This record gives sequence, C-alpha cells and structure tokens, in this order.
Amino acid sequence: MIVAAEGSVFVNGPYLLAPKTDSMIIAWEGSQSVPATVWYGPDKDRLDAKLTVSPDPNAPLFQGSRMNLYYAKLDRLTAAEKGTRYFYRVELEGGQSISASFSTLGTNPGATKIVSLSDSHVFSTRAKFDADVKAINPALIIHTGDLVEGTGAQTDQFTFWFKGKLANDFIHNFPVVYSAGNHDQGGDYFNAYVYGIQDAEYGGTVKGNSSFDYAGAHISLMNSNPWGLFQMNSEATGKTADAETIRAIQDSLAWLKSDLASEKAKSAAFRILTMHHPVSEAYTKRYIPPIAEPGKVDLLLGGHWHAYSRQVSENPEVGAGTVYLTHQDARVHSKKGDYFVIDLDAANGLMTVKNLGSESTEAKTELANTTIIAKDKQQLSWSNISITPRDILSNGEVTVSAVVKNEGKGIAAAVLPVEDNGQQRYIYKFDGAVTFLEPGKSATLKGSLPLAALGVHKLSLAGTSAEINVAFRKATFEYSRLRTRLGDGPVSDVLGNALFVKADVRNIGNEAGTATAELIVAGKAVGSKRYSLQAGQSKTIEFSHVFDRAGNYDVRIGNSESQTVFIDGSIQGMPIVRDKSGNANDAYIHGAPELGVDGNGKTTLILDGKRDYLEIPDTGRYKVTDAATGMVWANLPSKGTTKGGLTELVEPYTDGKGAVHDHNPLMLKGIGLGWGTPYLFRMAVRETGKVTYGVCLDDDNGEFSWNDGSDPQFGIKKDTWVQYTSAFDFESGGDSYQNGVRSAGVAKPVFGNAPVKNWEGSPMRIGHGFKNTLLTNRNRGMYYTMLPGAISQVRFYTTKISAAENDAIRSNPSMANDSAKHLKIWLDFEPSSLVTTGSHTTEWIAISAAPRTLDYKAMFGGNAKVTAVVQVSDNQQTVKRQKKFSLLSGEKTLDLKGLGKGRYARIVTELVSDLNKTESNVPVVHEYVLKSGTQEKRWNTLADWKKGTFNLAAGYQSGDDYRNHGADFADFSGKADSPDAAP
Repeated sequence: MIVAAEGSVFVNGPYLLAPKTDSMIIAWEGSQSVPATVWYGPDKDRLDAKLTVSPDPNAPLFQGSRMNLYYAKLDRLTAAEKGTRYFYRVELEGGQSISASFSTLGTNPGATKIVSLSDSHVFSTRAKFDADVKAINPALIIHTGDLVEGTGAQTDQFTFWFKGKLANDFIHNFPVVYSAGNHDQGGDYFNAYVYGIQDAEYGGTVKGNSSFDYAGAHISLMNSNPWGLFQMNSEATGKTADAETIRAIQDSLAWLKSDLASEKAKSAAFRILTMHHPVSEAYTKRYIPPIAEPGKVDLLLGGHWHAYSRQVSENPEVGAGTVYLTHQDARVHSKKGDYFVIDLDAANGLMTVKNLGSESTEAKTELANTTIIAKDKQQLSWSNISITPRDILSNGEVTVSAVVKNEGKGIAAAVLPVEDNGQQRYIYKFDGAVTFLEPGKSATLKGSLPLAALGVHKLSLAGTSAEINVAFRKATFEYSRLRTRLGDGPVSDVLGNALFVKADVRNIGNEAGTATAELIVAGKAVGSKRYSLQAGQSKTIEFSHVFDRAGNYDVRIGNSESQTVFIDGSIQGMPIVRDKSGNANDAYIHGAPELGVDGNGKTTLILDGKRDYLEIPDTGRYKVTDAATGMVWANLPSKGTTKGGLTELVEPYTDGKGAVHDHNPLMLKGIGLGWGTPYLFRMAVRETGKVTYGVCLDDDNGEFSWNDGSDPQFGIKKDTWVQYTSAFDFESGGDSYQNGVRSAGVAKPVFGNAPVKNWEGSPMRIGHGFKNTLLTNRNRGMYYTMLPGAISQVRFYTTKISAAENDAIRSNPSMANDSAKHLKIWLDFEPSSLVTTGSHTTEWIAISAAPRTLDYKAMFGGNAKVTAVVQVSDNQQTVKRQKKFSLLSGEKTLDLKGLGKGRYARIVTELVSDLNKTESNVPVVHEYVLKSGTQEKRWNTLADWKKGTFNLAAGYQSGDDYRNHGADFADFSGKADSPDAAP
C-alpha cells in the first residue's frame, strides 16, 4: 500500500534491481533529501529487519540540484530452491511510505518463467502489463531498452517506467534486469538508475555489460549503444566514430567473448543474450553473430525496431542453433505482441518463448506466436529425395528436393546438406528465405546447387546418391551485381538525367570468349561493349546513358536483374511566401494547399498530408551557432483517428508507397528526422500524439532530443490552434511549449563542446521530412513523412527565447518581439505575403532555320494560367522577334509561322498559381518540343529545364520527395575494366 503524507514523496520506485539467491537491491528516488527506512522480513505481519538509508551523495545533478536517489541492499537473505518471499516497507522520513514484496531467485527453481519486453517508452500498455505480470508471476523481468520516450537526459521521462501507478504496481514487486536503449542515453541518469548497481552486483567490468546465472540459463546483458547509436551516428553522416567509441566497442566485444567462454556459460543449459539493437540492425549484425554463434548463444533478445521478427543464423551449419527474437514494443497495444513470456525448463532442455499481445487494456491478452528452443538443435530428417538432372554443363545447376522434417523438440531451420565428392555443401535458402520448421513439422523443399568442375560429381543427401556428369560448356556469359548512380558525384543526383550503370560479367564456360554486353533501358538496347574473358574470369562493365524524357525506367546489363530508375521532369508554378523577418528567407509552397482562416481572421495554409509542404532554401542567413528556437502555429485534425490526429489524411504506407504515420514534421532542417544525426533542428509529431524536439551536434553522441512529458495535457491538441515552440541553447538545454504550457525540457547537453550540426545546403521544411535509416548514397532517410493540418505562422530564431517572450508572442502574433535581431524566418499567409506569379526562361539554343511549331504538354485547372513566349535573337542578348501564347491544358501544338529567323531561340514561360479556399491549382508544364526546319529541341527532363532560369513563383517538384526506398543506391566505387573495341 501507499501511505501519503506531507513531505517527501516517491518520484520513482521503489523498484528492484540485481536479483540474486540471497540478496536484492531496492532503489527509489524521492522528492526531498531526507533519511529513509526499509523494514523487511519473510513474515508480512512482522517486518523485523531494519535498514536506514540516506540519499546517494554521488548522485548526478539535474538542473543544478542533486538527485535524491536511494539504494538499499538487502543481503544475507535466506536462499532456497524455489526462492524466498520477502515483504518490505520503505518509509521516507516525514513523508510517503510504500509496502510491497519480492522473491529471491531460487537456487534450484526447476521450470520457471521470465517476462521480457522492450521499447516501453510512454508505456501505454502499463495497466495491462501490470495485471498480466501478476498473473504470470515471473521470477524476473528483462527489459531490452528504451524506458523513455524522449531521451535519457530527461530524468522526468524515467517515470514512464519506474513510477508505480498502483499501490501494488509490478515495479515494486518484481525485479528487472536491463539493457539500455538508444533513447535511454544522454547523461549519467541511466547509469544512476540502473547500471551503477547492476554492473556492480553482477561483476560487470565494461559499463552496461554483465551476466548472471539462473534456472539453468546464463543470462548476458549488453549495452549495444556504442555501435548501435554512437558509431551509427558518426558513420551514417559520413564521418568516423571517435577513439572513445571504438574502444568501447572493442571492450564490449572482448567482454562478450570472455563471458561466453566462462565455465558458467559453457555449462549452462541455455545462454540468453540481451541488447537493445537487434541482429537486423546493421552494426549488431556486423559485430555480434561472429561471437554469439561460436559462443553457443541460444537466444538473443532485442528491440529498437518496434516490429516483431524471428531470425536464425545465416550460417547453415548453425541454423536455429542461435535464434534472434525482436520484440514488437510495449509502447502501445498490438496483437502482434506486447511482451514475451519465456518458460525455462532446463531439466527437459526446453525454452519456450510466447509472444503475447492485446488490442487494448480491456481486450483479452492473446498469443501472437510461439518459439520453442531446445537444447538439442537442428534435429532434421530427409525423405523423398530427388537430385536431377544427371547431365549438366559446367556451372549449371542441379535441383535437389526433399521432404525435410523437424524431429526435434525445438524450432529448426530447414537445410539440405549435400555432399559433393566428399565436400559438404548446403542449400539453406528457399525462395530467397530461410524456412522455419516447428517441432514435428515437415515441408517439401527444393533448391539449386551449382556444379563447376568437369567430370562426375557424386552428390549424396541422407543416404540418397546420384552421379552427375558435368560437361564442357562453350564460352557463356552471366551478368550480376547491377549498380546504378545518377550523376557523377559520390552521392546520386536524384534530379539528374545522366545515368551510370555497372555490372559484373563472368564467363561461366570452359573456354575463352568475347562477351557483347548490352545496356538495356525499357527493354531496348541503348549501348554495347565487347569484353574478352578467359574461362571463369569476371570483369566489371560500366555504361552511361542520358535520358531525354522523364519517367520510370527499368535498366539492366545483359541478363542481370533490373533496377528501376526515376527521372524527374516538368516545371510548375510554385507560390512563394515572403519572409517578414527582412532576411529574405522566403518559402516555396509545394503541392496545392488551400487557404483557410483561423479564429482571429488570419489566413492559413491547409496542408493535405499527401503533397503539401513548405520549403525554405538554405540561404546561409539562418545558420545556428549556439542557440535556436522554432515556432509553428498549427491546427491538427482529429477526424477518424485515435492516434494523435494524423492518420486520416496521410496516404497509408503500404507496399513501399505512402507516407509514414510517425515523426510527422512541424519543422525540420536536415535530411532526416533521426537514426543518426541527420538534422539541425526538428519538431515532429509522434504517432502517439506527443511531439518530439531536437538539435544535432557534430559528434557521435550528437542527437540532443527530448519529447513531451507524460501529462495528458502535453502533446498535440486536436482541432485546436496551438503555438508549438521548441527552444534550445548550450547553457540551459531545451524547453518546449504548447500554447505557453511547458510540455518538456531537458538539461544542457553533456556531450562536451561539439558544435551544432547545421547541415549546410539542406532546406528547412514545414510539413515534410524523411525518417528511418539514412541512405547515404541518396542523402536522405528511407521513408518520407508528411503533416496534415492548417498552419498560420512559422518562425525561426538563432537564439533561445524565454518562456515570457514566448507568451508575449503568442498574445500578439503580429509583433516582431524582443529577439527581433535573431528572428531569421517569419512567415504568415496573408495575401500580402504570397507571390503566385513566376517565370521560367530556357537557355538560348542555336537554330538553323525559323521556328515552325512548338509542341507542349501542360496540365492546370481553376484560375491557374500558363503563358509561353517564343523569342528569337541573333546575339543571345537582344530579342529580335517574339510570339506570345496563352496555353491550354493538355497536349497541343502552336504555329510559329511569321516569327521569323534568328540564330538563337528560347522560351519564356509565365506560370500563375491559383491558391484559394476551395480547390487550389498550380500549373505544370511537362514538355516543350521546338521545331526549326529539320531540327528538334526538347525540354522534358528536369536536367533540361534546369539549364534555364527560374524567377519568383516558379520552380520544380522532386518526385523523390514522395518516394520510399527500401534500399540505397549501391556502392558505385571501383574502376571498371576497359572494353575491347566497340562491336
């Protein structure tokens, strides 16, 4: 029970750390620095033992004050086979008290249960989790990281996890062991709450890495942030990790290798490894399997991706010997899983992992899936075996098929182990993926095995043999590893029309020959080269191709797999919002948003969440040195949604299309919203309805971010006009406000003196951004994300404004305010601020005859307009004659008879956009074809249009802004081999 009183109260806890057979740590945080007493004993009605505790004098400072953290070690407890039940009461002198209980770990508990979860963040599942844990009654809980929603520098966010919501909350009664997540970093606080105790109790010699043994399992807890956060932060944005980070990685990996080589680990029935970043994360995949799999790790538990997955070793000799499970998350309810229950039965050599979830707090908890891991691995049998054909050419393939059955008690990964003339070979992936077999299940599988050496190959599988005759093959060529790049820079120019393509060609024949390699674009050969190759030799081929029309093109070399290349085109009206700050940081309006009116009669811009956003180019006139403040007045919708007012207008993300319903940006400068340090400044709405804020600093710790607090009044106010403000400086940290209410704050950065990462050249955007893994060869995040809602004003300062000044601006949105000299961007959408007319002028082109016709394709509606002026000149300076036309929507031809001859010609296009309150329209010109005598000049691709000039409210829209890319452009480095003479 909780007894309330005046005086100190529990900010966090009491919570239980580092469980052992004969001891337990009780930790808590109080609101005041007062002595505390812990009473405890095995009899609930007679707590005889007493321990007096004072706040830790070495606890970290938060906002200038020492945190009131307490640690009480109850040792010399009675050890027992099944564990011993103890009751305790923590009393804060003159204040609150809490009573609870716990069980020590059993010395020989037999079959037991462990609960594991990850990414609890705002922990909306807490009430359901609390009830379920009490019903399950696990010996302990494993948390694989991300206790907070914002950052570990926000100590108030740790209450999401550590503060009990009920008098008998699970946090008071069940011990938890931890691996830190990326959100938990940002200061000394996670160390104070967890690692300082956990490492000391379990003998950890590398921060965050420790292990203990229980119920026949050796459980290793790892901190994956050195590679999954810090190294990733550096390398994702083109830098290298610093020496401290590299040393931390090396120390961690050395610790893991040593830990798994210990006698306790080797003698355990099972080895469980926990960390935040799962094996599907590139850096974990790089570092962990080469140690974990030889170390006989049975199960790796991770999180981070908020998506359940089950994987096994990529090594067919290991298969399901190591199973990698990734939690869905415990942040919000999901039928795909909220937590795991691990039934550990070492005596019978079984570990059963049940993934449980529910749709809501009220809904029934249901089983999403089960993974059974047995001590005896990969117990497979094979029957109905077929090996065909019996005669093939060199480097051809035989097809091996069999019924594969899992004869074991645990999950297995299907494999066809084929002996080839005494050499063991494996067919492991079927239709490109590993096939899981549950205990007792079977599947009919077939795969291919290439054979190169001439002569007879005796192939054997489970007692079935076949002799395959491999015959001489004439010179034959196969093409593979297609790589593409747009433009000739290290980062692809997604707006360009120059394509570079590489592939490898290999002679799979048994004699030398000459390959005629063809570049195939949209099914047609557009180039060819000859290469002489010896038998078995490979060479790298490179082609280039320039497109004269926009579109999506399938590209390949020879018989390689194809890739789709996107070539942008067209010019369009692009209304401008004039910057009222006087710094000429004008914004371009993308899409065709309607105009609206707010409650004060001010004009607003209504973003549809599909195409509409604002872009403020980087002029160099809003560079941040040591402070920044962003403000966006927005009215975000709520119709038809239960998750924060975003999803009903955003095109669903399915099959690689549509925007992502998360991190919807109010304001962003940079190439991404997270996953490294890809931005200067951000304010974005999470799927939960909370807003996240941040700046990035130029080091590998450098995403300095924070999120709205847990109070229900924090987060977006649906269908309500809100002034969203984020303010930062190095001295006082970050603060955020929503209509003047401080929704979050974080102390100053602890990252040293790293400068702000300005992301020079990247624009600031309102309503559009990229998220998830950074694609370095595209210079952007993997997915795009949009913001639906109305915007009435945008501001950006290169200083941190105060709460009082923020209130003053909110009260009078038309004032420049006290920090006017630092106000670098100030946008509103009154008619006087909007420019809707602009122009594009092509480059002068040489002509040999008088222009005859101009073919065009243009699309527009409403009151949008397009006017084209065709001009001729003899000196590219003085216009000799011209003809002016008002274009119609569609594909048309203009008669230029009478224009007369000149040495040069060009086209001036005036574009008038129509922004209104019902259905806005912007004009788009897709193509011009100017015909002069026998000469034709086409303007179609964006690269063509960009040879000319844009003026005022005219521009172009990158189609890449609305594309999701599951993969980056491939590494294009390396020199291609020189071809023979052209065929």
